Amino acid sequence: MEIFKKVYSFAEQRGKYMGRAILLLSLGAVFGVVPYYEVYRIILQLISHSTEPGPYIGGAAIILVSLLLKNLATEYGLKASHHLAYNTLAGMRKHAADKLLKMPMGNIQQYGSGELKKIFVENIEAMELVLAHGIPEGIGNILGIIVTLLAMFFVDWRLALLSLAVLPIGMLVIGIMGRNSSKKLAHYYQSSQNMNNSIVEYIRGMKVIKVFVRGDTSFAQYRKAIREYKEFSLDWYKSCWKYMAVYGVILPATWLFVLPFGMLFYLEGSLGFAALVLSLLFALAVGPMFMKLVVFIPILPTLTEKYKRIEVLYDQPDMKSGHIDEKLEYCTVAFENVTFAYQEKEVLRNINFVAREGQVTALVGESGAGKSTVGRLLARFWDVKSGSIKLNGIDIREYSFDALMDSVSYVTQDSFLFDTTIMENLRHGNPKATEEEVIAIAKKARCHDFIAGLPSGYQTKVGEAGDRLSGGQRQRITIARAMLKNSPIVILDEATSSTDTENEDLIQEALNELLLGKTVLVIAHRLSTIAHADSILVLKHGEIAAMGTHAELLAASKDYQHMWKRYEATADWKYQTQEIGG
Repeated sequence: MEIFKKVYSFAEQRGKYMGRAILLLSLGAVFGVVPYYEVYRIILQLISHSTEPGPYIGGAAIILVSLLLKNLATEYGLKASHHLAYNTLAGMRKHAADKLLKMPMGNIQQYGSGELKKIFVENIEAMELVLAHGIPEGIGNILGIIVTLLAMFFVDWRLALLSLAVLPIGMLVIGIMGRNSSKKLAHYYQSSQNMNNSIVEYIRGMKVIKVFVRGDTSFAQYRKAIREYKEFSLDWYKSCWKYMAVYGVILPATWLFVLPFGMLFYLEGSLGFAALVLSLLFALAVGPMFMKLVVFIPILPTLTEKYKRIEVLYDQPDMKSGHIDEKLEYCTVAFENVTFAYQEKEVLRNINFVAREGQVTALVGESGAGKSTVGRLLARFWDVKSGSIKLNGIDIREYSFDALMDSVSYVTQDSFLFDTTIMENLRHGNPKATEEEVIAIAKKARCHDFIAGLPSGYQTKVGEAGDRLSGGQRQRITIARAMLKNSPIVILDEATSSTDTENEDLIQEALNELLLGKTVLVIAHRLSTIAHADSILVLKHGEIAAMGTHAELLAASKDYQHMWKRYEATADWKYQTQEIGG
């Protein structure tokens, strides 16, 4: 029962709700047996030809009250079990969210968005049926069976044993079906996950599908995933239905042996008529309980399989937080012999450089050279394989996550915005900022004019991932958000890649003004944006091939010369295109 301990460990006040649920469901089971006993007593009165109305009225009243108490106890027991279930699910989701905050970004990126959504929503939600209904109702039925069988043994132990005669056959059939099903559970959940990922990918890629006219291919993949899930589910059901038919007939037939043998015992004189009737009533009552118990039997493998898929996330190693908890006011960044690998693939080797306060350090190089990885290591998305990254001479692993994140602003080419207002998105940089401060920053980031032109201004909702705004607009808002954060370290990872040509110079001027005095790390493909950087690092195959100012590199680095010539050729082509178009 280790799986139950693991799952319920996430629930707040689990002892209170679990104890209440078990107690009330147990009482419900006991109250459920009382009417049968009262029917037995009424039959005794009838056999004795009693004409006194008291016993009959009293028996009827007891039956009515016991049924009422049974329903009340069961209802409140299920209410307690639902409290326990939803507390458990809430605890599991909180733990999953907390785990993502503590995991290295590299580990998070191994999961697709569809898979993470399935863990957070579907896998955890799917446990609700098991936790809120399967377990408490299973316990209630077990207790009901125990109480009913004890009552049967009290009436006549022979008939009690005979009522159990069908149980071994039914359980054997269920066991065979359960063994076959447990082998297919993993395949079932995998096919469900594949279908979910396919649906998410199809919806998110709709723009690309339409632009490149790939609807047939993409829809075929989407349809294939759904068909595989449907076919597997149907085949699984078909393999189970014969077993379900057998135990569906056998388990409710607990009276099958009780009736003939009970009649025999009655005719022999070893069993009274009232006892025979009561035993038959108990046998008829316990049969449906056995059938309901069948629902409880697959709970353990189902719960285990569902939790196994969530536990994979829970078992991911945490990135350890340091003990220094103070936000830095200024900062000098030093990479010392840094080597890093994505799993087995080494992407950075022996990186050494210093980025000083008030200076701009730029990283250039071919795609895949490791530029963005340097920025992500500084933000501690991962830990280095060897070497160290130091802030003011202290290893970044010594700083707490909060202190490090407060000290670093990170703006990437992926301009993610939350599905809320522009004002709230900007305030993510500084929740305490006043409206006037937000607007002042927006003006410097060249956002204010287009925001003011929107129907609701700063209260305009940007849509999911900011899809109601253009790429350039989203980019400027994320830049403004980073400015509002006012961290001593600013990382710009292709931050101006989505800005339009008309506003690029204005945004660059704003960045130059607002980044004054900060330690700035710029990762760029367009060399025009970093020509005035204090230091430029040329990365090649994960190593620093050259380092210096723009002028120094043009004079001494063939790699940089080649990149600059290619940039100039591209710029000339753009200029000629504009002349033709103009």
